[in-house]
Amino acid sequence: MKKYLVGLLFVAGLLGACSKFNKIRKSKDPLEKYNAAIEYYENKSYDKALILLEEIEPLLRGKKEYEKAQYLMAQAYFKNKEYEMAAYAFKRFYETYPRSEWAEESLYMHAFSLYSQSPESELDQKPTLEAIQSIQKYLNTYPQSSKINEANKIIEELRSKLEKKAYEQALLYYKNSNYKAAVRAMTNFQKDFPDSVYMEEILYKRIESAYNLACESIFSKQKERLQETLDLCNEYKDKFPQSKYLKEVQDIEDSASRQISELNKVDKTQQN
Repeated sequence: MKKYLVGLLFVAGLLGACSKFNKIRKSKDPLEKYNAAIEYYENKSYDKALILLEEIEPLLRGKKEYEKAQYLMAQAYFKNKEYEMAAYAFKRFYETYPRSEWAEESLYMHAFSLYSQSPESELDQKPTLEAIQSIQKYLNTYPQSSKINEANKIIEELRSKLEKKAYEQALLYYKNSNYKAAVRAMTNFQKDFPDSVYMEEILYKRIESAYNLACESIFSKQKERLQETLDLCNEYKDKFPQSKYLKEVQDIEDSASRQISELNKVDKTQQN
C-alpha cells in the first residue's frame, strides 16, 4: 500500500509539473515565459527552458532580456548535448554581442561545441579542423585568458586525431598498392606532423612506395623515380641512423642503384 501511495504521489507530481509548464506555454506574457525559462534552466530542465526560450525569442527582440535569453539558449543547447545547435548559437551570440560580459565565454564555448562534435579518427575530420581554427581564434582574441592551458590541450588532442587520420590514410594507400598516392600522402604527413611518433615508420614505407612506384613506371620515368628513391634513402639514413628499418633501406638503395646502372647502359647502347 505504501509503495502504491508513493507511486500515486510521484505521478501526481509529474502531472502537476506538466500542467504548470503547459500553463506557462499558453501565457501571452513573454516576460513570464522568460522568467520561467530561467528557472527551468537553473533547475537543469534544459528541454523545457529551450522550448520557452525558442518560443519567446522573436517577442524579446529589442528588449533588454534578449541578450541573456540568447546566451542561456546557447548554454541550454550545449548542456542538452545538442552541440551543432550550441555551436551555431554561441557564434551568433558572440557576433551580435562582442562586448557582452558573456562574449569571451561564448567564443570559447563555440569552439568547445565544435570540439565536442569531433568524430573518431577514421571518420571525416572536417569538424576537427573547424574546432582547431575556432580555438585558435579564441586564443588570438583573448591571449590573457584563464583557459589558455585548457585550450592548448584541446588543440593538442585534436591535432593528434588529425595525425592519426593522416597516418591511417597513408598506410591505406600503401596497403592497397596505390604507391603514387602513398608517396604523396607520406610526404604531406612529414610536412604536417614533423615530430610524429609515426615518422620513422611512415618515411620507411615512403621509400618502399617510391621504389615500387619506380619499378612499376613506364621506361621513360623509371630512372628519375629510382633516383628519387635514392634521395629518400639518404634522407632517411641521416634522420634515423639507428633505425630498425636500416637494413631494408640499404637493400632498397642497393637495388635502386643497380637498376639505375642498368638503365644507364641501355641509354648508352641506344645512343650508339
